[in-house]
Order: sequence, then structure tokens, then C-alpha cells
Amino acid sequence: MLHLLDLPDSLDRARFQTTLERIASQARRQEIGRFVSIEISNTDTHELARLYDADYPHAAAVATFMRTPQRTTRDEEPWFENVTIDGVAHVHVVVPLRNSDGAVAAHAHGVFALAPEAFSQIYRRILKTVALTVGLVVATALMLYPIISRLLTRLARLSVRLLDANLDMIEVLGSAIAKRDSDTDVHNYRVSIYSVRLAEAVGADRHTIRSLIKGAFLHDVGKIGITDNILLKPGRLDEQEFEIMKQHVQHGLDIVQRSAWLADAATVVGYHHEKYDGSGYNEAKRADGIPLNARIFAIADVFDALTSERPYKKAFDFDRAMGILSEGSGSHFDPDLLTAFSGIARTLHEDYANRDDDKPRRDLAAIVDEYFRNETELIQESA
Repeated sequence: MLHLLDLPDSLDRARFQTTLERIASQARRQEIGRFVSIEISNTDTHELARLYDADYPHAAAVATFMRTPQRTTRDEEPWFENVTIDGVAHVHVVVPLRNSDGAVAAHAHGVFALAPEAFSQIYRRILKTVALTVGLVVATALMLYPIISRLLTRLARLSVRLLDANLDMIEVLGSAIAKRDSDTDVHNYRVSIYSVRLAEAVGADRHTIRSLIKGAFLHDVGKIGITDNILLKPGRLDEQEFEIMKQHVQHGLDIVQRSAWLADAATVVGYHHEKYDGSGYNEAKRADGIPLNARIFAIADVFDALTSERPYKKAFDFDRAMGILSEGSGSHFDPDLLTAFSGIARTLHEDYANRDDDKPRRDLAAIVDEYFRNETELIQESA
């Protein structure tokens, strides 16, 4: 066809038609399919030759497709696209035709219909490729599984050991300051249980409760930085001494914020002396400006102090303790949280008030297992 393109001004339509019919007849004999429509046009898009396979079952639909505006035929490079005509897959092809000087003198575009046998062959090849790929993936997984399993098992064991070390650190720090403060360390266990049960009653999420447990157990850890003459003074602190005592909040923040794992305990450690009406310390926060965990803990801490025997006081009974808490509703305590606590307080009082035996320790250990250890068990199960 090259010699027909060298004189674009005198392109012979009859000779193009004859040449096109010869090329098309060769294409029909291919096993993969045949062209069912071919058109050749010059660079001005004037038709030079056209050929349709009238015997093709979808000939009418193909003819309609060819009459619709297609991608421009002025492209300098061949291109093709998969199209669906009359519900059947075809290939639409556009090819620039160049003369002996390499210039585009015309374009041919047509529709190629794949033979059913070609579809079957392609389908078989796809299935073979997919099967090979799946086989390789499965084989690789089988080879890697023992290694991954061992690594996951080791990771799970290390995670459990790290968790144990972190929990031990909380107990040691909390118990050490409780002993130094002339108090029994069981106070930390009781207030932690009270705090968790109140958090559960108001629908707090697991992350919040984990932070609450850390903060409740370490709420007074900053007292380790307060001198004995103030910390252990039997009488009432004077104004200057009280200002020094208040520094235990900042000391506590300095301690917990040095550990990434303990940092979220700051919501209790740093704000458990704030009051709902803004009259507390260190930052005089008020209402919802006080972190939820600190508002929860404030109720639990005072409730335990009222219902526990101390060297300077007897334990108050349940009704008197709740009466004092009620007096602080809206001033010291969040009134909504206090209402929620009133619904669970009697059971908590019966189970834990003023107890100095192992029950609070055992029950808090069960709570810790629920909120901390179950996270590491997920890793162990996957291993």
C-alpha cells in the first residue's frame, strides 16, 4: 500500500478499495479472529475505502459504532481500545498510514472481532497465570509461616514481659509513696477500683479506663518530692506549707511524663485536685475543662477517704459519706458523675470500704487483666 500513499493529492479510491479487500481477506483467515469493519480516510478525514463483513452476526451494531464520533484519526501513533458492541467484546484499532517519506498520508481504523477459540485460549492462559500466582503465594506463605509464627510468639512473650514490668513499676511507685505518706497502699487499690467502676458506669472507652487505672494508682506519686516535715506533719498545714504541698502535682507530672507508657496518667496526676467550680489547683480548671479521668477520680478519692479509718479519724458510715459528697455536687464534684456514682456506691462500699485485706488487690488484678493483658493475648492468639 506504500506506493498508494506517496501521492496524497491523487489518492486512488478504487485502488485503495481493492488493496483493502485483499488485506481484509488475509485477516479473516487468522485463527484469533477477523476484522469485521475497516475504513481508510485521508488526512482531511475524507473516506478512501470501506469494508464491512455483512455475514458477521453483529454487523449492524458494528456499522452503527463506526458511524459514531470516534477518537480523532489524526494521531501520529497507532492505538487500540477494547469496546463492547452489541454485548460482545471487540477491539477498535486506529493506525496511521505513512508514505515512503514517513509522513502520515492516511488513517485506517476498524473493528476486530476475536474468535470464540481465541477467548477460550485467553481464558485458559488467565486461569493458568492465576493458578501459578496463587501457587507461588501459597508456597511462599508455607515457607514463611514457621518463621513468622516464631517471631509473633517471641513478640507476644516480650510484650507480656514488658507489660508485667510496666505494671510492676506502677505498683512499686504507688506503694512506695503510700508507705511514705503514712498510709496503707491498699488505698491505691480501692480508689482505682472505685474509679474504674464509675468510668464503666458512664460508658468510658477502654483507652480512657487504661489511662485512669495508671493515674489512679499513681495520683500522689509527686509527694515523693515533698519533705517529711510537711508531708508527715500531724496537724493542719499553714499557708506557706500548703503552697509547698501543692507542688506535689507538678512533681507527679514530671515523673509520669518521663515515661511514654505512663504519660497518659497525667490526666489524673496533674488535675485530681481541681474542683468543678474552678476553686482547685494547680490550674483552677472548671467543669468540662477538667479531664474526665480527673473528675472521676476526685469522687473516688474523697469517697475512700471518708469511708476509711485513719489515725486522726474513724471511718464514716455510707450515708454520712454520701451526704458529704452530695454537699460538694457542682462545687467540688461533677454533678452528673456524682449521680452516676450514687447508683453504684452502696455496692462498692459493701465490697471494699475500709478493707485492708487482699480482696482489693485481687479484684484490681482482675481488672488489670481485663483492660491490659487481653491486648497482649491478641498477639499470642495470632501467633
